[in-house]
Amino acid sequence: MTTENPSEQWPPANCAPLAWPILSSQAERFVWYRSVIEVYSLLWEGHVTQANLAPVSESDLSGLEARLGCPLPPALRAYHSEFGALSLAEKLCSVTDGDTPIQPLLHAYSGISDIAENEADIALASELVVFGDYLGNGNMFCFHRQTGEVYFFDHDTRGMLTPFFSSTQVYLDALMIRCIAEVHENDEGGEAVLVERFGNALVRKWLY
Repeated sequence: MTTENPSEQWPPANCAPLAWPILSSQAERFVWYRSVIEVYSLLWEGHVTQANLAPVSESDLSGLEARLGCPLPPALRAYHSEFGALSLAEKLCSVTDGDTPIQPLLHAYSGISDIAENEADIALASELVVFGDYLGNGNMFCFHRQTGEVYFFDHDTRGMLTPFFSSTQVYLDALMIRCIAEVHENDEGGEAVLVERFGNALVRKWLY
């Protein structure tokens, strides 16, 4: 990690501040994303989990959508087309059939029927597609095929499916804040920024 070298300035002088930026366009959002991903990659330089930009081809994106039987949410599709980086503060699932692919929740966690509290849970789960692997502990972020809303799947507690964000773009923005907090070595500050926007209950469910 770069922070092990005391002769280098850390965070870098061009590092984004730990705050929500003012974004007036998708182009500005992508500039922000790129700056965050690049400095986060430096943080883990040489480590197996180092983030790497790996834009996904149109044919691979279209192939995934054909397999899913639904389009990817526009923000998630644009992210993979432009960046494709998977190893961030949380792991994003891959477009191709690699390790932890984007896939229906019922495929990613086949035991849902064993932990569902009612038929409504199973019906909702059948509409969800996993796109984020959280911390690799079996809890996952999913988007709804019809609405694009983001749900958090938690197999450890009652109420396994929690509505979390209105869209994948909101999730990706929040993920960038988590990355910046790690770069600044300020998890408490990052949590405070998230709580200010999303409330304490959601953030505690997410991070704890």
